[in-house]
Amino acid sequence: MDNHRAAVVGTGLMSFIPGISVAQRTSVQLALLQAGQETRFVHEQGQVADWYGYFKNKLKFYGWDALSPGEVQWPASECPQIVDNALRSIAATAGVRYAASTELAMHGLNTNASGLLHFEKRVQQQGVFQLLPCEPGKNGSVDMVLYHEEVDQAQVSAGFLFRERRHQRVRAELVRFNTQLFDRQFRDKVERSLQAIALKEIVELQL
Repeated sequence: MDNHRAAVVGTGLMSFIPGISVAQRTSVQLALLQAGQETRFVHEQGQVADWYGYFKNKLKFYGWDALSPGEVQWPASECPQIVDNALRSIAATAGVRYAASTELAMHGLNTNASGLLHFEKRVQQQGVFQLLPCEPGKNGSVDMVLYHEEVDQAQVSAGFLFRERRHQRVRAELVRFNTQLFDRQFRDKVERSLQAIALKEIVELQL
């Protein structure tokens, strides 16, 4: 619990500020992966167009609640550097601790060839990615910034996250996850649902 942790979870880069237990970290990863899988399925079937909205509703179902939401959107004509702007919007949403945690995770991702390849492949397939720094919350909960960006799949190539490129639609808000609720009501079922894919969709990073 005393070290920063990070992992690629589907199209998301997660980071964990010290103080989050192994059990909490696992619950957060499972909930996000399950919500992402369900969203991907209906999106690919053409049943929903709003990836982010459907994903947020799935997270709410599994125990997430919005905390002081602050959406951030940049015009498509702007071409800022992704790292600087992502960290700035995360810091503006929840503070510098979250941004520093994300920066550590980005460094870990950039030095992990297999994790980076997995992340870029999933982003290229789905056209979205997320940066998800987590911190211990009140009463055993986990607070997390949900930074979500839609990308032009044609722009997704090796190292895209660390280069200048045109932003599409960016959103960032702070949410809280009730891990006890998730463990009590959903964890067993989610673990069974993800049994065949969890090991290959969750890639732990060294920081």
